[in-house]
Amino acid sequence: MTISTEAHKPLPFSSAVGSLIEATDAIKNFRAIVLLALTFIGAVLVGGVLMMLAGGMNSAVLAFLGGLMAFLVMFYGSNAVGILLMRDAQGQPGMSLVDAVLVSLYTSHRLIAVVFLEFLIVLAAMFAIAIILFVCKIPVLGPVLYAVVFPLSAIVLGVLVFALFYVMLPLAGPAAWSGASVFQIIARLNQIVRTKLVSVILLEVLLFMMTSFVALLIFGVLGAGVSLTTGMSAGILGLGSQMNMYTLASGLGGGGGSGYIIAAGLGGGLLMAAAAVVPGLIFTKGVCIIYLNATRNVDFSASEASLNEGLAVVKKKAEEARERARTLAEQATAPAAPAAPADSLQCPNCKAPVASDDVFCGECAHKLK
Repeated sequence: MTISTEAHKPLPFSSAVGSLIEATDAIKNFRAIVLLALTFIGAVLVGGVLMMLAGGMNSAVLAFLGGLMAFLVMFYGSNAVGILLMRDAQGQPGMSLVDAVLVSLYTSHRLIAVVFLEFLIVLAAMFAIAIILFVCKIPVLGPVLYAVVFPLSAIVLGVLVFALFYVMLPLAGPAAWSGASVFQIIARLNQIVRTKLVSVILLEVLLFMMTSFVALLIFGVLGAGVSLTTGMSAGILGLGSQMNMYTLASGLGGGGGSGYIIAAGLGGGLLMAAAAVVPGLIFTKGVCIIYLNATRNVDFSASEASLNEGLAVVKKKAEEARERARTLAEQATAPAAPAAPADSLQCPNCKAPVASDDVFCGECAHKLK
């Protein structure tokens, strides 16, 4: 499933901005819409049922299990949607919902490993800077060193944070959906950070603005419709002051509302979930387009080879440290060598046998003590 990006011609930034408009075509992908809707519904049902059982049984373990199951449904389901939209952005033939879910179950764990490694990189950088800051506590020399360390540390941590939240985390998904392995994802994102950090951040800001505008438009339309429908329902169905947003939200919680309130809360919840599908699809396809634009005609072989060499060095040093630790452990547990018997002592000069209490050698008169 690995996709080569060498066949694409590089796009200028203006063309990359224009290509983001294609993200709105995600609403035409019926399979992605259905799968994301099923993901939302499945997560709510699985998590909601287990949470209700946990509330009835006062079980914290069951509540944790409910939250975990809801997260897993959302995680693998949204990654399956990402796989569908990535193939759409690449112009490849689509796949069935079942195939997309199976591919997600087989590959989505790579994202967890990538996120874990990315946070380890940030923590390692912070640990190194913390050690340098402790060095800056040296009297007299410390303040002078801190005048250099402070701005450099601010730049390093700032770039790392921006790279993490604007490149590594958003584009890790598209990289995995295109078929890259864990270390390929790290190597490719690292090269994107080093070569296209600013352009990628600008494209993501534009994508966020576009997605926010679509979301405001959709929820504005629905808000106006819900407000009018609520007022008409209150008058025609005789609900009076019961028909408001608070009672609609609490109707699903079993707060004693009438059947109309519960029905309105259920229908309104499904309506809002369906409305959230559209911005979610647009944003997902948008990050796919940004990733494809950032990797067009880019040779990642050098970056991947460098990462593999670094991993090989780390592995070799770890193996050497493990071997040294094993040798030291064997030496510590080995029985001590028996002391040489007294009658086996020799003169250091002529090698003649001597006794332990001899002061001079009997053969060459060499002084022993």
